[in-house]
Amino acid sequence: MAGPGAVRKLPDSVPRRERARTASRVTPTARLLPSVKEHRTLEELVYRDIRRAIMDGRLAPGQRIVTNAIAAESGVSRIPVIQALRRLQSEGFVRITPHKEVVVRRPSPEEFRERFLLMTVLEAFCLRESAGKITPVVVKQVRALQAELVAARKAKDAARGASLDGEFHLLMYQASGLPRTLQILQNLFDQGEYYRLIMHARRGGFAKESLEEHEAILRALEAGDPEKAAKAIERHRLRAMRRLEETA
Repeated sequence: MAGPGAVRKLPDSVPRRERARTASRVTPTARLLPSVKEHRTLEELVYRDIRRAIMDGRLAPGQRIVTNAIAAESGVSRIPVIQALRRLQSEGFVRITPHKEVVVRRPSPEEFRERFLLMTVLEAFCLRESAGKITPVVVKQVRALQAELVAARKAKDAARGASLDGEFHLLMYQASGLPRTLQILQNLFDQGEYYRLIMHARRGGFAKESLEEHEAILRALEAGDPEKAAKAIERHRLRAMRRLEETA
């Protein structure tokens, strides 16, 4: 027999209208469990923290990640940590050797080259798809980010510069209306952030050459010429690849 708090199941013979009235009286799950909507899972929180630690260099390429130690320090069980690490492996941030170890991946020169070539193609593609969609407001926002990048260089703040650089680029591409491509680009940016931090730090906080190349992109956007901007992006990425190779 069902308890006093159970929801009564209606037989198939009950008219549809009665079913609708009864269903409307059932309290939605979202109201019973508001925290489900408001809070992320433990796996998501662990994933974000480890990902950020890799991106800002607290976990360096080649460094071993001890699952039990992270679980103990975070006050969580091993399961969300393992799930987070598997997700990071699928995105290329770590390498998991079954029954042995987890290490932060150190991309090979071939992987670096492939990453930059992918970015070159996808970024230019997004700009070409954005023809007629990048508004003067967006261009003004990109120009403002460029001013912040100049300030980051003056302050020799490489971490700030690398973060702003990602915003500068991705803001231009949002008008393309290509969410899957943007997600791929976000991952490519994130995977290389540690190395870009080092490169920009060694070039005075943010590379002067990058600022000059950004100007060429911006001038094309301000002139309403997305094709010219796409070609400027291609030059920028290929030159950035060479700068990173020289720094590594």
